[in-house]
Order: sequence, then structure tokens, then C-alpha cells
Amino acid sequence: MYIYVARQPIVDVERNLVGYELLFRDSLSNVFPQINAHEATSKLVAGSHLHLGIDEITGDAPAFINFPELSLLVRVPELLPKEGVVIELLEEIEPGPKLVQICKKLKELGYRIALDDFAYKDAWRPVLPYVDMIKVDIRASSPKEVLAIKKLKLDFDIDLLAEKVETHEEFEKFKQMGFRYFQGYFFSRPEVIQRRGLNPSQVNLVELLAKLAQQDCDFSELNSIIQRDVSLTYKLLRFVNSSFFSHQKEISSIKQALVYLGETELRKFLALIAAANLSENKPDELLRLSITRARFCELIAATMNPKHESRAFLAGLFSLIDAILDQPIDVIMEKVPLAQDIKEVTVSRQGPLAPYLNLAVDYERAVWDSIPELSERLGISDKELPEFYQQAIGWSNALLKGTSTAD
Repeated sequence: MYIYVARQPIVDVERNLVGYELLFRDSLSNVFPQINAHEATSKLVAGSHLHLGIDEITGDAPAFINFPELSLLVRVPELLPKEGVVIELLEEIEPGPKLVQICKKLKELGYRIALDDFAYKDAWRPVLPYVDMIKVDIRASSPKEVLAIKKLKLDFDIDLLAEKVETHEEFEKFKQMGFRYFQGYFFSRPEVIQRRGLNPSQVNLVELLAKLAQQDCDFSELNSIIQRDVSLTYKLLRFVNSSFFSHQKEISSIKQALVYLGETELRKFLALIAAANLSENKPDELLRLSITRARFCELIAATMNPKHESRAFLAGLFSLIDAILDQPIDVIMEKVPLAQDIKEVTVSRQGPLAPYLNLAVDYERAVWDSIPELSERLGISDKELPEFYQQAIGWSNALLKGTSTAD
């Protein structure tokens, strides 16, 4: 059995992760083939909670899950842990006394409730005292409709979430309007209005990343770079000694760590640690997304051309470096001597590594229409991608415990 689950991050005004919306898909080639909303929700709940475990998909963040009226009536939400989910009421639900009773019961049980793609009408007012959040599709709502929803905050203790925010300008606009949460891809793009230089420690890290990307990597040079930074040395040793790896005795020196990991794994793991340090003052979700994407690219490449595995991994990892450093990607790539195919794919999504990154990003964002063609081009079965994606998520969750930037 294959479980098709995608997740879309939800962030706050500081761009910190506050949850994921889980998206059910029955297959890659057909989004909803002869399936109703209740069946989709039931399969999503069974797959993500009973089969995979929601925490394996979302980590410590809550899952936002859509529920149609029938799923509410048969009490599907109560199968889920109240602290781990937010119940989203689909826009197709008609408000009425029955819905009020359901929402009141869910609130008494401790669940949080959100209204998805909300369009205001007076019939919703009896429901609103039990609602924690209203999600507004900024592309489907007129300014007048947004204003009417915003006014509801005067009468009800409700947070507002802007959906489909794709630019920095939109983020700032709705933040100024009082929206507290946001859903979209704005955080993965560079904020060109704010740039910062690299401090000496970050220069070392960028140099380390550049060395890792070279075909003939001199590991004595890596050792020298790592030794310059006490914090980096400590984090490397703590990472290798973490429970993610199993070895007979603790690693106590950089040389031991290099020998233990081996060339292929060392390239990946040092890149992860460097990226973790570069993103110290950025939302954790940026690093998590980078690592997940890197592993996903690597797994995809392994099925087509194992020689591309290492570079596909680095292409995925570097694909969000613009958001991490708050600089345009082309400017960053001019500063570091990376392999040309990695520069090409991160700047313009072109070149031999592009199919891996494009497929990984489209799957991550649930752009299902493009995936069958990309998969066929790479010679990958549709059935393999959900497993690869789940592996990538689990891998990034495990690795982040070892690469934590905390002191």
C-alpha cells in the first residue's frame, strides 16, 4: 500500500513554522479520481495517522487537516490527538445548528478549529465563537470580502491566516492588515530589499560548502577549515555521536569522524552542518525544507544515475541558500567556486541536475499535474515517489536533532 501525503508549511509573522497543512492525493497522475471529500479525508487520516504517524510527517508541528461535513458527522476528527491537529472545515459546508453542535463538542474536547477558504455570510456567526482561525484565499477574495472578514476580529477571538501568499509584498501587506499566519511560498524566495554580508565564521562555512562540491575533494583542507571554528568542530562531533548513527565507541576527533563517515557521507553531512550554521538566525523550516529537498533529490537521482547522487543532494541543499542568506541566488553563486552544474540548476533550474530538483520541488508543493511527465522522463515509477518523500522527511527530522545550532 502506498500513502500519498503532501505537506505545505504554515508560518507566523516572524516566518517561524507553526504547522503543516496535509494534502491527500490518491495518485500522482490523477488528483481526485472518483473520490469524494469524505473518502479523501478518511484515507488521509488513516494513512498519515494510523499508518505513518502524523509526527513522522510534521515533527512537533500540528497538522492542519480538511474535514467535510460527513467526516465531522461520523466523528473522524476524534481519531486524532487534539494537541497534534487543527480541524479545518471545508468551504463547502453549510453552517447551521448541526454544525454549531459539532464545533462546540470539538472545542469541549480541546480541538482547535479553522475555517478554510472562508467567505463570510451571516449564517456563520453562531459557529464563530468556536473557531480559532479563519483562512482567507487572498487570490479568490476581493478587498471588500477581506475587510468584512477582518472586522470579525472585533467580535470574536479569531486569528487570520492568509493563503496563497507568494511575494514579499503580499506578506507585508497582509501582515499590516493584522493577519497573524501565512501559507504560501514567499519564505523560500530571497527578500531583495534586505541583504546582509557574511561574517568571518560564515565565510568559513561557505568555503567549506564550496570544497564539498568539488569532484576531487582534499579532506586535509576540510580538516583545516573545520579546525578554524570551535563551534563547528563541536557540532560535527556531536552530530556523528548522535543516536542517528550506531557505532561501538564515541568519536573523539575530527580525523576519526572523517574516517568513520567516509567520503560520500562526509560530503553530505558536513554540508548539512554548514547549512545549519548558516541558517542560525533564520526560521527552522528553511533548513528542514533544504535538508528534505536534498535527500529527496538524492533518492530520485539514485534510481536513474547513481553518479549524480552527491551533486543532486547538494543541488537540493543549495536550492534555498538565497532565502537563508537574504541575497539573490545568482549573486551568491558568483561568490563561491561551486561545480557549474550545481550553479546552473540553483540559479535557472537548467542543466543535468534540473530534472531531480524540479521533480522534488513540484512534489513538495503538490503540483501534481507536472509530476507524471517529470517521473516518466526520469524513468521513475509513480509508486516510488511517496516512499522517497517519506524517507526524506524522516531523514531530515532525525538529522536536525544532531545538527541543532543550539549551544
